[in-house]
Amino acid sequence: MLTPKKILTLHSFIGRTFEKERLTSIGKSPTPCILVVYGRRRVGKTELLEQVYAGRNILKFEGLYGKSQQEQMTHVLWQLSEYTNNPLFSKLALSSWKEVFLCINDQITEGPWTLYFEEVQWLADYADDFIAEMKFVWDNYFRHKQGLLLILCGSSPSFIINQVIHSQSLYNRSQHELHLQEFSLTETVEYLAPRSKREVLDAYLTVGGIPEYLKWCKTSSSVFLSLCNNAFMPDSFFSKEHERIFVSSLADNKHYKNIIEFLALRRFATREEILHHLHISTSGSLTDVLQDMELCGLIYKYAPYNLGDSSHLTRFCLADNYLQFYYKFIKPIASDIQKGVFKNRPTSAISMDTYHKWLGFAFERFCRNNHHHIAKLLGFSGVRYSSGVFFNRATQKAEAGFQIDLLFDRDDKVLSLCEIKYTQGKVGIDVIEEMERKIKLFPNKKGKSLHKILITLEGAQDSLLQRHYFDHILTLEDLLTTTI
Repeated sequence: MLTPKKILTLHSFIGRTFEKERLTSIGKSPTPCILVVYGRRRVGKTELLEQVYAGRNILKFEGLYGKSQQEQMTHVLWQLSEYTNNPLFSKLALSSWKEVFLCINDQITEGPWTLYFEEVQWLADYADDFIAEMKFVWDNYFRHKQGLLLILCGSSPSFIINQVIHSQSLYNRSQHELHLQEFSLTETVEYLAPRSKREVLDAYLTVGGIPEYLKWCKTSSSVFLSLCNNAFMPDSFFSKEHERIFVSSLADNKHYKNIIEFLALRRFATREEILHHLHISTSGSLTDVLQDMELCGLIYKYAPYNLGDSSHLTRFCLADNYLQFYYKFIKPIASDIQKGVFKNRPTSAISMDTYHKWLGFAFERFCRNNHHHIAKLLGFSGVRYSSGVFFNRATQKAEAGFQIDLLFDRDDKVLSLCEIKYTQGKVGIDVIEEMERKIKLFPNKKGKSLHKILITLEGAQDSLLQRHYFDHILTLEDLLTTTI
């Protein structure tokens, strides 16, 4: 007799409203179906799936990192022996995934059964056999069981997309897919309550909206103390986590970590600079590597808003907030951390001025990533627009480092130029001179009207407000007025 996995209901589970509603609807369907779920390590896939489907009969089979296909199959059979209380399953010597799946099929009847395969990329050992043989058993056995839900879940988005979702074996069979993203800023406010909104933003900019990481940001009386205690102590969570990301999200490839470390040393790099750094003569293999890393959410690329991603000016940046933090503040002093140099005073490991400057760059990235929300707050979300940063060779030659952090080129003949400021207090009138310098360098060839926006956290000083220079000033309170 099968004994499904027991799930403890968490009454403190917050957020994920849209995802819970969608998954609940899928779980109520009497028609057998496949659900493919993927997302970055620690993003909360397992917790979400188990909480939503706690009322179903769940058989969960977890993959093991770095084990062969035969070892994976043996482990799945051992898990089946635990569910059936039949040790004979753990002694079976099967030679294919098809045989393993048929063993599982023989144990389940019709009804609300859930076959949940966790860390599919490990179960498959990054090969095709797992999915190809799943297709046969699904077509001939699983899909005939009323109410069956088959979940394929993994922490390697590139593998899940390329070898599961886009697989010819499961074409038109994976009826549902979910890319679970990190918490929104609004969800993070709820998760870290009763922390102040400014503290929440700092946590979000530092480690992203990753639930497991945010949990470590509330272990002390302030977010900053929590970060320091869990980053600069020997064997602390954040000092060790970076290696686990490479284990979960990426298959073995010498270039992945090399690119991450290269980008961590600079705000951005061009394709040519990455090629030169890796000593690769052709760009074809680099294309695959970069696409893989983008799918995993580790890097992102951007070009001047008006040129597109094919431009030679395209830049690649480290996208993951935690990795940005790790390589900036933890890795350079990793040996001292492990020796316990900061054990008595972890906050001495980081300069507040340097940290706040770094948070400023993170806030710029945050604003660019949430341009839809900013457009809504500014009242032109219903107008077609292109958005992004602005820079070109001419402006950078005239002034090194010139860049407009966020620009909206709108179809209603308006250019919305955003000046983004992460400051500890209100912004003063000096920002006007800075903005005017950028406007003079900006080539407004179409003669569009200019809409000047200041995005800051604490607002503007009275002296700046009295000048009526900016058309809109957005604050942290504004950013949190609607879901973001």
